[in-house]
Amino acid sequence: MTALAIITPLFLHHLSFTIADHTRAFSNSSAVHFGTGDGRRKLLLELDATAPLTWIQCIPCHPVATQTGPLFDGELSPTFQHVHSSVCTPPFHPDPTIHRCQFSISNPMGLLVQGLLSVDQYTREDGLVFPRFFFGCVHETHNFHNINTFAGIFAYRKFAVQAMANRLTRSSYCLFRETNRQGFLRFGTEADIPHKPHYQTTRILPANDVHESAYYVSLAGVSVGERRLSGVRPEMFARRKDGQGGSIIDLGTPLMEIVEEVYHVVEEAVWSDLERYGAERVEQAGYGLCIQATEAIKGRLQSLSLHFAEEEATLVISPKQLFLMMDNKQAGQIACLAMVPGPRTIIGALQQVDTRFVYDLKDNKLSFAPESCIQDTVPVV
Repeated sequence: MTALAIITPLFLHHLSFTIADHTRAFSNSSAVHFGTGDGRRKLLLELDATAPLTWIQCIPCHPVATQTGPLFDGELSPTFQHVHSSVCTPPFHPDPTIHRCQFSISNPMGLLVQGLLSVDQYTREDGLVFPRFFFGCVHETHNFHNINTFAGIFAYRKFAVQAMANRLTRSSYCLFRETNRQGFLRFGTEADIPHKPHYQTTRILPANDVHESAYYVSLAGVSVGERRLSGVRPEMFARRKDGQGGSIIDLGTPLMEIVEEVYHVVEEAVWSDLERYGAERVEQAGYGLCIQATEAIKGRLQSLSLHFAEEEATLVISPKQLFLMMDNKQAGQIACLAMVPGPRTIIGALQQVDTRFVYDLKDNKLSFAPESCIQDTVPVV
C-alpha cells in the first residue's frame, strides 16, 4: 500500500507537503496525524529534510510559538507515552528525576527547543497505522519562526526511516512551480514505486554516524552547457570525517548551495560565456552573479550538469531552474544565478523542479529522471 502526501507549488523560498491522503497543503509545511480516537489531531508542520527529529509543541509549552489549532495534548491520546529514561540513548539524555528522555535542538538561526522524546500511534487518512511513531514533545520554544502557523518540524529523512520499519522502503516526489496545484509525496514498496528503465541512479552514501539525517551523494564534476569544467575536481566535493563538505539532496533548502571553491569556477564559466554575447552585469544583494535579462541574453542562458561518481549519472539543471528572474529598480528585469557559495554542496528544491526523484532506502540508491511534474498533480480545492 502506498502512502501519499500532497505537494503544493514551489515558490521562491517555500515547498509544501501534507503527509496524509488528499488533504490541503500549505506553504513549506507538512500535515500529519498523531494518536487514535479522541487523541487524533491534524498538525501542520514545517518541512525540514535534515532535521534530527520530528517535533511538535505540546501542552504545557512555555514560551510557546503561536500556531494554527491547539497544542498537542498527549492526555487525549490513549496510545501516547513518553520514552522512559532507562532506554534513553544519545543524542537524547536521561532525566532520572522524572524518568524521562530529554532532548534539545538548536540551529544557526537561533532556534532552541527543549522537550521529551515521546511515542504515539501515527495514523494516515487511508487508515494505515504506524503503531509506534517516535517524535519530540516540545515544552519550551525559542525563536521558532513559524509564521504563527506551524505546530513543529517534520523531519523527512527520519520519517522515511520509520516508514521503512513499516515495510515502506521507497519514497518518491516530483516538484513543480505552478500555483493552485498539488502534487504527491509517496512512501511505498518496490511494487508501489517501481524503478523505470530511463532512470539514472547514484548511491546514497552511508551515514558517518547514526545521528546523521541528510542524504549524501557523491559528485565528481560540473558542466556548463556542453563544456566540462576542468577546474572542478572530485575531491572538492569530498565529505570530511568532521562532517564538513560533501554533497546532499535537500527539499528544505530553496536554492542550490555549492562548495565555495567550486562556486567560483562555475560563476566565472557562466559569466565568461554570457559576457561574450554582450551581457551586462548587475549588482543584486544576496546573489553573486546577476545580469540584465534582455531577450537576446535570455536565449543564451545555458544549463548546468552535475556529474555523479557513477559517470553515466548526470543531473541536468535547465536554465529555468538555474536562473531566477526578478525586477531591479535600475536595470529592469535581471537574471541571477540561483546558487550561493557555502561549506558544502546542497542540491536545493528549485534545482529539483521537473525531475522525478525516487529514494530506495533498502538498497541506498537515488534514481532520477526528467518529468513534467505538473502532470502528476491535482487542483487545489
